[in-house]
Amino acid sequence: MKKLFTKKDYLILSIILISCTILSFINLGSFTNPNTFIDINKNEEILVELKYKTYVNKIKLFTGNKASQVDILLSEDNTSYDKEVSIDTSAFAWYEEKLSKTVKYLRIIPNESTSLGEIALYDNSLNKILINKITLNNKKINVLTDEEETVPKQISYMNSSYFDEIYFARTAFEYSRGLRAYEWVHPPLGKLIQAIPLKITHIMAPFYYRLMGNIAGILMILLMYLFGKKLFKNTLYASFSSLLMAFDTFHFAQTRMGTVDSFLVLFIMLSFYFMYNYISGEKENRNLFLSGLFFGMATCTKWIGLYAGCALAVIFFTHIIKNKKINLKIILKGIAFFVIIPLILYIGCYFIYPNVEWFGDFSIKEVFDQAIRMFNYHANLKEGHFFSSMYYTWPLSYKPVWYYSSDISPNLHAGITGVGNIVIWWIGIGAFLYLLVKLFKKKDKNSFFILTSIIFTFLPFVFISRAMFLYHYFAILPFMMLAVSNLFFDISKRIKHNYLTYIYLAGVIIFFIIYYPAVSGIYMPNNYFQFIKIFSSWYF
Repeated sequence: MKKLFTKKDYLILSIILISCTILSFINLGSFTNPNTFIDINKNEEILVELKYKTYVNKIKLFTGNKASQVDILLSEDNTSYDKEVSIDTSAFAWYEEKLSKTVKYLRIIPNESTSLGEIALYDNSLNKILINKITLNNKKINVLTDEEETVPKQISYMNSSYFDEIYFARTAFEYSRGLRAYEWVHPPLGKLIQAIPLKITHIMAPFYYRLMGNIAGILMILLMYLFGKKLFKNTLYASFSSLLMAFDTFHFAQTRMGTVDSFLVLFIMLSFYFMYNYISGEKENRNLFLSGLFFGMATCTKWIGLYAGCALAVIFFTHIIKNKKINLKIILKGIAFFVIIPLILYIGCYFIYPNVEWFGDFSIKEVFDQAIRMFNYHANLKEGHFFSSMYYTWPLSYKPVWYYSSDISPNLHAGITGVGNIVIWWIGIGAFLYLLVKLFKKKDKNSFFILTSIIFTFLPFVFISRAMFLYHYFAILPFMMLAVSNLFFDISKRIKHNYLTYIYLAGVIIFFIIYYPAVSGIYMPNNYFQFIKIFSSWYF
């Protein structure tokens, strides 16, 4: 790879990565949130006594790793209480509710076991109301008023979890604190990586539980450059490949969220990158080992990694059969690198953190029993979802996933939606068909590699009956982008003055700029979001 790289490559790649890093870290999440919590069991209650009988305009409260519906009752005399509001809460999020009543006492009663981190009360002038004392089971506690500086003026994704962060960020927190882990339907590796900043800083705030996924997203842009350089041996189309990833709106939204999909896709990309090196004859043992290692890491993050394994197996066996390298030694290497090492990694993840929901006494048998429970969970998941979509609609980005929504006035709205950059995605369909024709005519290595990566990673989704979402397409997306790069690279060889590549990249960037508000959570007039809708199924 060093021979392929020039000073120009390093300069261009540095500019791309620095620019993308800055953009990705803008408003990633707050650095502070409450970090001391009190657990309240069912049938227990928090009693809040104010300094004076006061008109209470609203209440803000922050939840910890346990959440349920919370009822708030109000009283002037601690004898007669009126139920004022019920708040449906999720993990690590701020909530605000109007109360609009003169009271001196509040009772906070959870329907199930709940964890709270902070509460704040406000009068009509939105000044904080003095709290005399808070008790739980008649014992005075200070936990709910000890981090007043963390109470936000505006509740948003910046200071609260959203979408599946309520599962993954919660479990990463539990890993970092040695608590019983809640999310168990995916293997542990992604959440273990997500937990690293939480363990180091001891701060449970959005910036930290989104940090590792965001870094993985940046590394994916780097890897696309390496892939482009490796496949096309051309600086322009290495840059082209990385810019497709950098300016894909779906990639931007998905990697800035505190879930594990960034790690999954990064590991899948790495496993294919080293497999390409292997079939290219470069340091075969090392590259085959690294391909198997990252395949194992992908599978230890989500089982979708196994789907990528189908494509890797086709590429591997086609290569050794075509080059007449098939023998006992190479088969044993394949078994060692793609079966034994991933299996060791998979079991090892549970050894690192054995305190997982449903585990009994930790053992290797328990790991396999857990795998059976996971399989049964996904196989029997029959519930539909409004934002679920069929696999054949994914390349069109027909039904994105609406991750977050907020309104601060009748006309100002913010949202985060996992919507694809259709300038890339739609051209990707044509680029895929072009590759099919090219492979049939020329049977070249690059066409076979990209097509196999797409088809056999995508194919298992066809046979899945449970609800699926556009983010499942994320694992296939890098290879669709390489198909687009291949298309324009081939066009460039037929056109003397290749303006088309630059015009196309301009279109990709313009789409990203127009849809940036829809994937970044910034407030814009409602009319703007209505204007940029292409399908009625696009929610912003």
